[in-house]
Amino acid sequence: MAMNLIQKVIIATLLFLLAGLSFANNELTADSTGDRLNLKCSESSCLTKSIILSTFKKYPLSLTVSEIMKSAYKKIGLAVEIHYLPGKRALIYSNSGHSDGELFRIEGIENNYHNLIRIPVALIELETIAFARRNDIVIQGWPSLKPYKIGYLRGFKKAEKNTQGMKVHLADQMSSLFKLLVNGSVDLIVESRIGGGYSLAPYAHFGIRPIEPPIDKFKIYHYLHKSNKSLIPRLTETLQEMKTSGDVKKIVEEMIQRKFEPL
Repeated sequence: MAMNLIQKVIIATLLFLLAGLSFANNELTADSTGDRLNLKCSESSCLTKSIILSTFKKYPLSLTVSEIMKSAYKKIGLAVEIHYLPGKRALIYSNSGHSDGELFRIEGIENNYHNLIRIPVALIELETIAFARRNDIVIQGWPSLKPYKIGYLRGFKKAEKNTQGMKVHLADQMSSLFKLLVNGSVDLIVESRIGGGYSLAPYAHFGIRPIEPPIDKFKIYHYLHKSNKSLIPRLTETLQEMKTSGDVKKIVEEMIQRKFEPL
């Protein structure tokens, strides 16, 4: 009887100790999970959490900015997964919280998509340029486009804003826009120099060329869903450091050299 009592005490003590160890392990796991976003880490092995960013379908500009932001997030210990979608759908996706943020947009998009917060560091300054086959088109800013049939990517908000009341055709991919230009459905297409210039190559023999001067210049920014606002200070600091050090410029140059293949 005494032996049975001693055995019961020992077993009870062991169970108590095991429970305590299990609790401590769970607390440690929870604490490390909660602290992950506060880690600064450059080693891929430290990328214990990932975020999802939405953007336009794959084309030179979206592929280039994806490399910039992957590098920035890696510096604060986060991996990035990119979801490439038609432009307008990408905005709806990020604004609704289905993704953690929008890869890039122009300044002011937050005025209509209120759940998105702009990171206040311009990633790249771009030129908006027209591509056409006709030789009689003269460009003097957005108003000068009014006589023409204009094509641009669906979700290109700057073009949407500046061509209201004009004759426009939308497409989800640059190749579709150039086909519209080739068959005469549009007189010109509007795109960034970097995006349109690279996509032009297969259609250059149709006499399509960029029309100078540029329509205008604009800067693009990264956006986060408001649920991730705690990341803003460190991400802002990281992006500013990358611009100051020349890292952003280096990534852009490497992407151009690689013909926009991922790094």
